[in-house]
Amino acid sequence: MKRFLFVVLLAAGAAIMWWRMRTAPSDADTFGASVSSSDPSQPPKLGGEVDADLLAILACPLDKKPITRQGNYLVCSECQRHYPIRDGIPVMLIDEALTPEQAAAAP
Repeated sequence: MKRFLFVVLLAAGAAIMWWRMRTAPSDADTFGASVSSSDPSQPPKLGGEVDADLLAILACPLDKKPITRQGNYLVCSECQRHYPIRDGIPVMLIDEALTPEQAAAAP
């Protein structure tokens, strides 16, 4: 009976420790916020390095055609929409893309 009680208490303690570790903020969360050099009140900058392997598999979400990089944008070969690259991350959302007319008018 004592062994059984010991095993139950040990299991309960382990479960409590597991739950506390699961619900507590991790070190990555706390350090990530303080190490980040970008100010959250400012929008991310256009441009940045994008991995060549990623560019090889990306396609236009509207018509599924290949894209090419032109400056700070990824341009669809079919519809000519310009998808921005912000801090090295391609934003492949149709609502965020510039139409050919908007891209021609932009500086």
